[in-house]
Amino acid sequence: MNAYTRIYQGLVAGGVSPAEASAELAELRRDTGTELAAGVREYAREICQHLPGDSQGQRRLRARQYGAMQRTADWIALAVATGRLTTTPHQRTRSNP
Repeated sequence: MNAYTRIYQGLVAGGVSPAEASAELAELRRDTGTELAAGVREYAREICQHLPGDSQGQRRLRARQYGAMQRTADWIALAVATGRLTTTPHQRTRSNP
């Protein structure tokens, strides 16, 4: 069973409190982000490695690409740790007739 399905069914059936469900969802988000950041780092190592025939310019380009990908992985890890990946828009409380 999917972890999200288990949490949802626990909420609906009443076996899981909202606080527990929130904590489990936060843990799943952190795990997913950690795995994604690790995948980005591994992909960066694979595609940005220096090849024997590279010129100095190509080596610099690969080094810049590697650095950018590492910064992306750092951002992913930070974003999932804080829990705010996007900005939610203001919700209107009035209805339009």
